[in-house]
Parts: sequence; C-alpha cells; structure tokens
Amino acid sequence: MKIGARGMNSKTYQDDESVAIVDNDGKSMPYRAVKNNILVVAPPKGQSVLHGVMKEFPDNVVGTTTEEKDTEFMGVPGLDMKEVLILVGMVTAVSFVCSVDRAAMSVAILPMSAEFGWDSSVKGAVSSSFFAGYMITNIFGGYLATRFCPKAVLAAGVILWSCFTIETPFAASSDSLSTLLLVRGIMGIGEGVAYPSIQNIVRHSVPDSMRSRSLSFIYSGHQLGTIASYLSSPSIISMYGWQSVFGIFGSLGFVWLLGWLPLTRQAQGNVVEVKRESVTPATSIPWKKIATSPSVWAIVAAQVSVGIGSGLSFSWLPTYFSQQYNVSSDQAAYLCLIPFVATVVATNMSGWIADGLVNNGHMNLTRTRKLMQGIASVGPALFLFQLAAESHAGIQPNVHDRLGEAVALVTAWLALGGFSAAGYGSNHTDLSKSYSGILFGLSNGLASIAGSITIYATGVILNKSDNDWGIIFDLAAIIYILGALVYVKFASCEEEF
Repeated sequence: MKIGARGMNSKTYQDDESVAIVDNDGKSMPYRAVKNNILVVAPPKGQSVLHGVMKEFPDNVVGTTTEEKDTEFMGVPGLDMKEVLILVGMVTAVSFVCSVDRAAMSVAILPMSAEFGWDSSVKGAVSSSFFAGYMITNIFGGYLATRFCPKAVLAAGVILWSCFTIETPFAASSDSLSTLLLVRGIMGIGEGVAYPSIQNIVRHSVPDSMRSRSLSFIYSGHQLGTIASYLSSPSIISMYGWQSVFGIFGSLGFVWLLGWLPLTRQAQGNVVEVKRESVTPATSIPWKKIATSPSVWAIVAAQVSVGIGSGLSFSWLPTYFSQQYNVSSDQAAYLCLIPFVATVVATNMSGWIADGLVNNGHMNLTRTRKLMQGIASVGPALFLFQLAAESHAGIQPNVHDRLGEAVALVTAWLALGGFSAAGYGSNHTDLSKSYSGILFGLSNGLASIAGSITIYATGVILNKSDNDWGIIFDLAAIIYILGALVYVKFASCEEEF
C-alpha cells in the first residue's frame, strides 16, 4: 500500500505493516483507496482536500483528506475547482496588500525627504532598510512554511508587517533615523515570509497543469498593488498628508485576515498524520544537496538579476522621472502607472503561454522555463541600454519630446521582465514538492540582499555622479544579461529534492 499526500512524496508499505491513521486529537480516521492505491483519509462531512494538505511532512506521511463524495479537478481526485480558485484569489489579494504597503514609501519618500531634508544617500538607506529585514526571513520563512502550516505562517507575517507599516510615520517623526530604519526593517521581516509560504501553498493545492498561470496571476497581484499605491498615494497625500498612506494601507492587511483566518483554522483542524516510528522528520532538509545543485543556483542567478532591476524600478522610478524630467511627485507617480499596468498584462500572459506550450506538447518544461526567462532577462537589458544612452551626463532630454520615449522604454523594460513569472518564478515548485518554499526563500533572500545593496548604492552613485542615471541603467543591463546566461546554461525542471 502506498501512502502519501497529493503533491508530496509517498512511501510504500508492506501489506502486513501496521499503519495508524489518526487526526490531531488522536482519533482513528476512516480511509479508503483511490487512484494508484494512494491512501486517502475521509474526514467529517463538509471538509475538503485543500484543508488537509497544508502541513508538510517530506518523504513520509500525510494522508490527504477528501469529501465523502468524489471530486476531481484537472485530473486530481479530491480536488475542488471552486476551492482552488478561492485559494488562488485570496493569495493574490495578499500579494496585492504586500505590494501596496511596500510601495507606499516609494511615493511618500518624496515629500518626506523635502520635510526632513534627506539627500539621495539617506533616501537610499530608508528604502533599503526594508529589504535588509526582508532578506532575513526569506530563508527562515521558507523553513517555517515547510515545517508548519504555511497558511498560519502567512497570517503571522501579515499581522507583523501591517503593524509596522502603520508605525512608519511615527518613527519618521521621532527625529531618529535609526528608529525609522528599524521600523522599516521589521516591516520587511514580516513581508519576508509571504512568498515562501505562498510557494508551499500553491505547490500542494494547485494542479501542475495550471501552476504557471496561477503563480503568474498571484505575482500580478503584487504589480497591481504597486499600481494602486502609485495611483492613490498622491491624492491621499495631498488631502491628508504623507503620514496617512501608511495608516490606510497598513490597515488593509487586517481586512484581508478576516477572510483568511477561517481558512487557516480549517487547515490546522483537518491535518491527519500517518504515525510510524521510521518516519523521516520534517526538519531533515537536504541542505547540502540544495547548496550544490546547479539548478538551484541557476534560479538564484536569474532571481538576483531580475530582483536588482525590480528593486531599482520599485524604489527609484518616481525619483528618476522627477530628477530627469523635472516633473512633480504627483506626475512622477502617475507616470509609473503605465509600465506597471503593462507588466500585469505581460505577467499573466507569460503564465498562459508557458502552460500552453507544455500542455500541448510544443516544448518540454525545462525549455519553456528557459524561453520565458530569456525574454524576461535579455529583453529588459536591451531597453535599459537605450535608457542609459538617453540619460548619460551631458545629454539633457527636452521634457516635451523625450519624456514619452522614456516612459515607453521603461514600460518595455518592466513588461518583458514580467515573463520571469513563468521562468524562474515557477521553477522552484518544479525542483521540489516538499521544499519549494525553502528554495524560494533561499533565492529570494539572496535577491533581497542584492536588491538592498542596489537601492542604497543607487543613491550613493547618483550623489557622486551628479545624478547620472546612465551609469545605473548600464550596470543593471549587464547584470540582467549575466543572470540570463547562467539560467539558460544550468536551469532544469527535473525534480531533485
């Protein structure tokens, strides 16, 4: 008899072995065999499979739960389409909230720097302090999401980052820069568990055949959050002051929790475990194998390179338009909307294209990932080189005839970068069923380190180069190309862990 959860490694037991199936209270659970002799536990009526696969036990052990009536979605028994869509929708919503809270500083920092007399170096330090905290919990968050219920880990992260988003204006007004940096860092710690948890949730709750488009949709929620922040922040600031954006956006996380916490309680209440003395503990993570895998480092290279470009656009794009084209902070924020709207479209498009190529047999999964990532890395590099040519010292574009061209180039840069959602962004779940959250935490943590350094270094370079954006764009383009070369050479979609 083979026993294991859907989407997880299974173990084969001899017919005469005694295997006890119990719930969290130690009570015996009824069970029955389904496709391929996978043992499935039947929970009380009305409870469904998505509520029973959230707690992960690699290589051993978890019986999945299913309703008494048979359900099937995308060829997976016990899977309900409605619940998959609700789950993806809720996770996309938290991705939106995560981005709204983070992007608030990108707009608010302009009036804040005017009020407190910050130069580019200080603005870079304030922006990068978030990522300093963010990188700390990426790897640790990946472990937590693997060891415990990722829904609960995600909820805890939302509470933490929402509280410290609300705290930001109080820290800024304290006349202590170190206090503000600490608050932004703790906010980053909260957001750092979000995407590792999301990776685990998606890996165990969404069918493989629709995983690329699901992750692309979830990632687009992050971009929509950026759009919403850039669109609404100028009006909120003009009416109520820059302090208000942090209070308003920070409260959104608590609104989201009202819908999420019931799902978390159901998940924890319905987990069942196969008890067996020889079970491999969840803490036995193959760190050495992960650290020496070329496929993992291919993901890291791509994510670091794209992360540097994303961090640059996320934290500095309004400042770029303001400095280079002498537009107001309100106009700079609105100009950022066009590139991010295009990125949302491109991100979702990439997921549908990738799933179509694989599901219809046109390309295998590895080649599809490499194609998507090639577009997401080489394409932006080409447009960054063009932006650099327009921005070098000594070239002073006329606002009226060059601003539109700059917006078009930035739009192409960010939109093509959205294809990474179906490239490295979906590759973690290909390599491992059990440790995708840890893999994402590792790569995203390293990308956050690089992004934090980039954000701070950008301010320093601008200060020392008399705001020569050409240097910034040239360096970013080179890094994009290096990341693409490594990914295309070493990336794989074969399951390794």
